[in-house]
Amino acid sequence: MSNATSGGTPVGGVPPSSAPPPPAYSGANPMPKSFNFMGAIRHAIDLVKSPASVMTAYKDTDTPLNSLMINYVAILALIPLVGTLIGDLWYYGIFGYLGFAGAAGYGYAFVSAILGYILDIIGVFVVGFLTWKLAPNFGTTTTQVRATRLAAYAFTPFFLLSILNIIPFIGFLAILGLLYGLYILYLGLPIMLGTPQDKALVYTIIVVIAVVIVYAVIGAIIGAIGFAIFAHSIGFVY
Repeated sequence: MSNATSGGTPVGGVPPSSAPPPPAYSGANPMPKSFNFMGAIRHAIDLVKSPASVMTAYKDTDTPLNSLMINYVAILALIPLVGTLIGDLWYYGIFGYLGFAGAAGYGYAFVSAILGYILDIIGVFVVGFLTWKLAPNFGTTTTQVRATRLAAYAFTPFFLLSILNIIPFIGFLAILGLLYGLYILYLGLPIMLGTPQDKALVYTIIVVIAVVIVYAVIGAIIGAIGFAIFAHSIGFVY
């Protein structure tokens, strides 16, 4: 059969321009709208693998704030909780066997892991809130939900890499997730919030400063409570 064309249109066919272009992202693993542990993990992995494509595909898909926090953030925050808890129990188990820490160390491990979980979730919410409130200063009009979703995306690599806390001596590598999260934040400001590209870098820096302040406070709270429990358990304070 001849493939001759007439006026740029294949005989018996449709104009080439009528065929839709392939999507940049298949959307096979969207953010879950109900509690779905593996759905949240798959969406998180997709984001880390191709952040620009995922954020572009879902930038107009707004999830209610409570759903975002429960069905995505709270699920991912379980990873550092489990990693830290197992790592600390293993660490204090060794020291307990050698005669140090013992039950006090186990108590500290449980309390610090649970406090870390709660404060990680609060941290995402606070960073999203600050991102939303700072938006007008950088020519950005957005909603709290969308800003919080971007904050959740920025924390996603850190949450995933926090599984390394299972081995305390390499847990510090989770900081690489924070660095990659900064890149996701920088990419996401123009894509998800509509920030002008020339203001995205300064906006990112200001948000990072806010993150540092938030986590300095979180670290101080965890440290103070954890030390108080540890000191009480060994009879140092009453």
